[in-house]
Amino acid sequence: MNIFNCLQRGDSASWSDSSFTDAQGVRYDSSAYTLVYELRGPASVTLDAVADGQGWKTTLTLEQSGTLLPGIYTFAAYAKAAGVRVTAATGTLTITPDLSLATVGHDSRSMAEKALADAEAALANLNASGKRIREYSIGSRSAKYYTAAELLEAISFWKIKVRNERHIKAMANGLGNPSNLLARFR
Repeated sequence: MNIFNCLQRGDSASWSDSSFTDAQGVRYDSSAYTLVYELRGPASVTLDAVADGQGWKTTLTLEQSGTLLPGIYTFAAYAKAAGVRVTAATGTLTITPDLSLATVGHDSRSMAEKALADAEAALANLNASGKRIREYSIGSRSAKYYTAAELLEAISFWKIKVRNERHIKAMANGLGNPSNLLARFR
């Protein structure tokens, strides 16, 4: 199926799907079957495809897209006829925030990027302040500090997460895996 992998909330999308044959050799086309997409995640929407030759054309309107909250969605495409339903495809897709609705000060960093920045700031603060006290209590309040080793471990963890996110994004944009090192020999 040709559904999008990523779409910004509020954008419209349209795609065509060809007729298909299952493992038993049964052919599913628009002359005998309708095609329905179900998207489920932070919100849900049902999309009814229309016949387009032997296949189908599905449209997600801007109104429908506007109801989808940002996040990861699971989709399923079903070919349906009287008393018959066949799953044509399943998968996941991502709805990103509508930046036209973003307010001043909007932070579009991922959770991993924010956590990495926080861990690096905590390490810089620890080094700058020279705090060597692990924890303390004053009355009913107490505070506990991470050690430099714990912060370095957290920084390493979040750097890997951020790198993986960036690699996935690069591959989704057709740029290939940045970790691949290619060589040409003559």
